[in-house]
Amino acid sequence: MKNHEAPSRMLLRRAALVLSTAAVVVVALPALASADTPAAWQQDPHVSGLDFLLVLVLIPVGLALVISLLATLPSMIRDRGYEPGQSWRAEAEWFGGPRKGVEAAEELSPQQVESAESGRGGTSGQW
Repeated sequence: MKNHEAPSRMLLRRAALVLSTAAVVVVALPALASADTPAAWQQDPHVSGLDFLLVLVLIPVGLALVISLLATLPSMIRDRGYEPGQSWRAEAEWFGGPRKGVEAAEELSPQQVESAESGRGGTSGQW
């Protein structure tokens, strides 16, 4: 049998773990933050706030806008496509239907359609 600890003892162990982890973080972070740039390294030039915003914010946002515009431009230039109230002008599509198109369905008998469908998976899960 396993030794079941009392809930207060388990809570005490978790609290000790959290406190010890917090102590390690509090002691280690100032040591890391106080590190200085080595003397042999070249001094970095001063970067203004505007340069910072330009490189890290404005350029990525501008690129995202240009890419979005280029992606939507063909659909904006083309015909508007189907709108409610209009008749459908495109060719009919039958997903999973005969490979020769919707017109080929009239050429097939129901037995041929059933035999083509068998072994293809679907809700029955047969492959």
